[in-house]
Amino acid sequence: MAQSEATAAPLAQRARPTLRRDPALRRLGLSALLIVVAWGLRLAGDGADAAALHTAAMTAAALISGSAVARRALVGLRLRAPGIETLVTVAAAGALAIGEHWEAAAVTFLFDLGGYLEGRTLEKARAAIQALAAAAPQTARIRRAAAGPGQEVEVVVPADAVKKGDRMVIRAGERIAADGIVSRGQAEVDEAALTGELLPKAKGPGDPVLAGSVVTLGMLEAVATRTGQESTFARIARMVGEAEAARSPVQTAVERFARYYTPAILALAAATWALSRDTHLALTLLVVACPGALVLAAPVSLMAGIGRAARQGILFKGGQRLEQLARVQAVAFDKTGTLTEGRPEVVRVWAAPGWSPATVLQVAASAERASTHPLALAIVEHAKQRGLPVGAVDVPPESVRIVPGRGLAAEVEGRRVLVGSRAMLEQHGVVIAPAVEREVAFEAAKGRSVAMVAIDGQAAGLIALADRLRPSARGLVTRLRQVGVRHTVILTGDTSEAAEAVAREVGIDEALAGLLPEAKVEHLAALRRRGWVTAMVGDGINDAPALSAADVSIAIGVGGTEVAMEAADLALVTDDLGRLPVAIGLARAIVANVRQNLALAVAVVVALVAGVMVGSVHLASGMMVHELSVLAVILNGMRLLRWQEPHGGARRAPQPPTPGGSSTQISGLAGRASAETVT
Repeated sequence: MAQSEATAAPLAQRARPTLRRDPALRRLGLSALLIVVAWGLRLAGDGADAAALHTAAMTAAALISGSAVARRALVGLRLRAPGIETLVTVAAAGALAIGEHWEAAAVTFLFDLGGYLEGRTLEKARAAIQALAAAAPQTARIRRAAAGPGQEVEVVVPADAVKKGDRMVIRAGERIAADGIVSRGQAEVDEAALTGELLPKAKGPGDPVLAGSVVTLGMLEAVATRTGQESTFARIARMVGEAEAARSPVQTAVERFARYYTPAILALAAATWALSRDTHLALTLLVVACPGALVLAAPVSLMAGIGRAARQGILFKGGQRLEQLARVQAVAFDKTGTLTEGRPEVVRVWAAPGWSPATVLQVAASAERASTHPLALAIVEHAKQRGLPVGAVDVPPESVRIVPGRGLAAEVEGRRVLVGSRAMLEQHGVVIAPAVEREVAFEAAKGRSVAMVAIDGQAAGLIALADRLRPSARGLVTRLRQVGVRHTVILTGDTSEAAEAVAREVGIDEALAGLLPEAKVEHLAALRRRGWVTAMVGDGINDAPALSAADVSIAIGVGGTEVAMEAADLALVTDDLGRLPVAIGLARAIVANVRQNLALAVAVVVALVAGVMVGSVHLASGMMVHELSVLAVILNGMRLLRWQEPHGGARRAPQPPTPGGSSTQISGLAGRASAETVT
């Protein structure tokens, strides 16, 4: 059987600690029991025997709890990187040496308990990474040809044995082993572990499916397109792992500081003892000056924030990129495939007097069958959707002549047909009437591509095509401003009319069109010269140079090109642009959380050291406050696991496109009926 969601159960079971399975928990339990027994003996009597047993129990408790601390201290010393454990070990040993057995037991037990709680709490911050591990597909059911003619069998193979082109069969409760395209069947697919979408998606023939997602209802057959380490699941898991392992500048600086801080505190304690001859004071100074909360201030926030982002379908590639994202002031967008869906569609067919829209569309589609240009494919597909007999029309292949960048000429049922630009028609001597000119200007003002159609030397009409705006682009700029972005710009190789039309509809500040990849790089450099931290959002190979040139690069859709994904600092798993303001807002929240933790850690150390100097803080109470500060830092960081975008950034429901003027629409979306509409 292919892997089901039950696979996650062993992971959860391993995460639940018990006295029988967890040595650290047994050690803490025994140490706590000895401390309770020791105090019981002290309260039971004041005799020499009771005092001796009290001392023995406290010493045993200190040795049991301190054993793990001492082992970690020795490792640090061997690596020439003494840490907090060294300070605690020296303080506990000194307390035992001067007869402060309770203090030694309290210091080691509290430090050991704090470390245990810290580890258990941090495990929750790794929940997203653990969820990805649990979602890893293990096996796949593949349909293959059998020995007999026309016969097929289903075989179960390891997930990493699936090859491109294999036909995968996935039933309810099973995980999809590789990215693919549905070839047969209907099903509901849960992609929550990958994209953060809470509701299952309906999938049918032609729809993409992602490795690691679960079929919750129905059955699918899908042809594998990305397998093994190239699958969406593997790429997400790899990026999340890299992000967790990467160090942010703040984290690196704190860790470097801690390497020098520990020897400095040892030297300060020694100097304090040399001047005051007060061993208890020197040992207390060692304990309260432990930089535990300081060292944890950055990693706990980063881990929790990266985990939260992964659950939202947002993948940071490391702490440094995250800190840069928190400072972004200007965002540049590619247009085609980023703000728009990258799939042109016919939005209007206009016919000149004496011609009908149906004739214009049918003749143009019949001629365009010989072309593989995206606009030609859109025209043919639209004609088929309208039920026009495109395939029945005879177009001799030798009659078709494609002129790159202009259009094509063909013979359709004995008629000479031109489909293309104004230059194409003028080259063949077609006179363009003022009425046609007005319609072309009208469509160009809307940023649409126009294919003019001429039949037997007369301009018969035009076909307007548009690349549909992503629904998630509407309201995007408003939400970006709410998270602190000051400037937005489109950088595109498309026409200025198309770029300006999208900019108007989305609300983007500036549109720069007709740009080659190197020109996009130059414009990003200009934004940086204005003092703005910049982000570039793109999805294609031509975006890679601009992505590399920005302070922060963002790729949308992990199914996008490998080049764009590798060049990007941040990846949005889905094509939902609404995740972008969420990513920036979360990055700012993470950085703010780190600063809160650092401030708390420094304030506690300063307050404790001051308390020691005036005699109000002692060894056990100092360790108690120290451990509480560590837990406070952890819990503050853990708040990021439940971070939500502020209410003001709630996503608006997508609004349907508003038809312009009296234009005749024959799109499935517009559906307006008129005298000239093809039905």
